[in-house]
Amino acid sequence: MNRPYPFQDFVRVHDVLKEALVDPAEGYLLVTGETGTGKSALLRELRGELDRTRFRVLYFAESRRLGAAGFVRVIARQLRAPTSLSHAESLHHLLRALGDESQRLLVWIDEAHELPEETLAQARALVEADLDGQGAVQVLLAGLPRLRAELQAHPPLWRRVFIREQITGLVREEVADFLEHHFGKAVERLGDQIQTVLFERAAGSPGILLPMTRTVLAKAGGKGEIDPVAAEDWLDRWDLP
Repeated sequence: MNRPYPFQDFVRVHDVLKEALVDPAEGYLLVTGETGTGKSALLRELRGELDRTRFRVLYFAESRRLGAAGFVRVIARQLRAPTSLSHAESLHHLLRALGDESQRLLVWIDEAHELPEETLAQARALVEADLDGQGAVQVLLAGLPRLRAELQAHPPLWRRVFIREQITGLVREEVADFLEHHFGKAVERLGDQIQTVLFERAAGSPGILLPMTRTVLAKAGGKGEIDPVAAEDWLDRWDLP
């Protein structure tokens, strides 16, 4: 699998988060962006760069199904803390286990705009149970732009989120290099007009630009430059609900 193409906004957010991940003063990180802008790819990239002897990453992808009790049990099992039918007791054992951990626990929650409020409250409890200020737990929330408004509805939490980044996607000047990174010399078949159409329809989103381009190349077959009119027709059909 290709590594993510390092487009400008991806690199900017990557560098901000990488610095914050190792800062014990940062209990919360927020990264938002529209679908396909590279949030999940960014998390994979960061995870591969972390020192596993210093950090333990727990990644949660399906936030809508992540209930508070299940969230606590999963983390407790990872730390080999006992769990109980009593949620309060499981949380108590987990907090004690965190005090004995040599690694910093990084809890990454993707699609966090769908996270139940009670689960968000438990994540906050883990971060703020650290009365010694050692930064034992850090929570990273990634989701659609509406996640910002949802967090702002909880002022005590929102005020503690100092790192608030939004990833916006590609700019037009990056499209040719981005496509060559993923499709090699086949990108030469896409003239400037088609590349502009692809960029505008994808609104700069890498995750949408890729399947659109794959569709155009597959439909075209053969060799030589692709007809822009035909490409738009294929994209019209691809966009149908």
